[in-house]
Amino acid sequence: MNICGVLVHANPNKMTSVLGALAELEGVEVHRTADGGRIVLTVEDTDRTIALDTMAAIHRLDGVVAASLVYHHFESLADSAAFPV
Repeated sequence: MNICGVLVHANPNKMTSVLGALAELEGVEVHRTADGGRIVLTVEDTDRTIALDTMAAIHRLDGVVAASLVYHHFESLADSAAFPV
């Protein structure tokens, strides 16, 4: 399991389109938005895409000025199996 906390800075004039594009990316969940084009989100690995590739796609979105990794958590599947839910 790979979870990344990301702070995205978007052009404030393009927030609606950036949020729409983020919603289309598998493994992305937007948690908060703030004035000035700031977006707080998480990115997780999916069955088809690793978080690193999703973060690269976020950087390429029209209207995204920057995306910074601010938190990272990783557990191997073996670690997860040791602590069943």
